[in-house]
Amino acid sequence: MKSSIKFLALIALVFTFTSMANAQRGSDRERPTPEQMAERQTERMVEQLELNETQAAQIEEINLTAALKMKEARENSDGDREAMREIETVIRTEQTAALKSVLTEAQFQTYEEALTQKGKRKKGKGRRGDSDRGRNK
Repeated sequence: MKSSIKFLALIALVFTFTSMANAQRGSDRERPTPEQMAERQTERMVEQLELNETQAAQIEEINLTAALKMKEARENSDGDREAMREIETVIRTEQTAALKSVLTEAQFQTYEEALTQKGKRKKGKGRRGDSDRGRNK
């Protein structure tokens, strides 16, 4: 009898710590603001594409505009993922056209290659629960 009470107490303790850890993890991850996203994206592009100051300023404005449109679309999508994807595609197409007008041909080619590589990396990642991690094969 004593061992079963100890066992149940141990299980309750484990569940308590697990739920506390999950609650903390969720609150630490806030979505960055559109300004932060644009700044971070511009910094990566300055580094990867070796942009001059004029280009960097123009690119940051383009990235900020796209990030603000994405935020607005997310807020107005009412959870409709398909509609959000379509809007996102339009925004990305507009952003790419604007970037092409600022970047040199070589810089734009490097940018597109980086996007292709990023896409390949993302395709290798599954959604939560789709992963084979931890499963015996």
